[in-house]
Amino acid sequence: MSSASRAVASRVLTVPAHVLEALAQAGPLEGVPDLRATRLFIGGFVALFASIAVGLGTAAVLQDDGSNARGNEAVLMLLGLALFALLGGGIWYLLRQLPRVGDGVFRIDAQGMRWGDPASPRVMAWRDVCRAPVGLCDVKTEFVSSEAIVKRLVFQQAVRGDESGEVRLPLALTADTGRVLRFRNRAALLRALLLHLATQPRPRLRFDAEVFIDAGIDPQTWQPMPAPRRWMWLSTLVGLVPVLAVIVLWPVGEHIGWMVVAMVLAMGAGAGAMGWFMHRRYPGLQGLFEFETAPGAAP
Repeated sequence: MSSASRAVASRVLTVPAHVLEALAQAGPLEGVPDLRATRLFIGGFVALFASIAVGLGTAAVLQDDGSNARGNEAVLMLLGLALFALLGGGIWYLLRQLPRVGDGVFRIDAQGMRWGDPASPRVMAWRDVCRAPVGLCDVKTEFVSSEAIVKRLVFQQAVRGDESGEVRLPLALTADTGRVLRFRNRAALLRALLLHLATQPRPRLRFDAEVFIDAGIDPQTWQPMPAPRRWMWLSTLVGLVPVLAVIVLWPVGEHIGWMVVAMVLAMGAGAGAMGWFMHRRYPGLQGLFEFETAPGAAP
């Protein structure tokens, strides 16, 4: 076997029989929306927008003289009206969301899963899950800041014929945070989802090890494992220290281009240090995993 083949080879782990038996006995699993947290989330933003509006209105009323605005009264008036309209629109939208709090579904059973708006949920059967047409892994987590400031679980679903499409789920498993901020049994839902993906018939799916770090699950025992995720976040923050040092200690007057170069190098050094630390502390959580069921265990 070549070195390139060994570099991408997956570790094959056996899913414990008692874990599969517990999953089968549990039956269908329904997400339980956290109504209190969602209402507090919406109420917090309503209070924030309202306090900004009140503060701006109070500042305008208490302004002693308009010497700074003289000659620009019309422009400032339009800007003020636009800002108040945005704040009012935001408050109105959030208040409209309150009656729909909890209006979200996430259900997992032996046939598949459905999630999203109860009126028109997305549906996927386990038999439609397939390998990625390109790349080294089939199940992974991605962070795309243009979509949301959350990581997403990504895997493939057969669409028609030989074509496949990506399924991208926030790790919180919620499609609309204005309706369901989080599910109270999110950990159980995510574990069941990964178990169903891990026990698909041939071909076996290839899991990026980071999936289990982000999910907080031990891939060997399928028990909760939050420590690696905490260490990863902590090492990420520590990895930003060189970047902050460049910003704070950069000599005044030096060309900004060299500062950008130094920041890129510092980011590379921080990422390398983070990877080295995680590899040393958790050597078993690297690379790719595939799963098989124990003889006689029903997936």
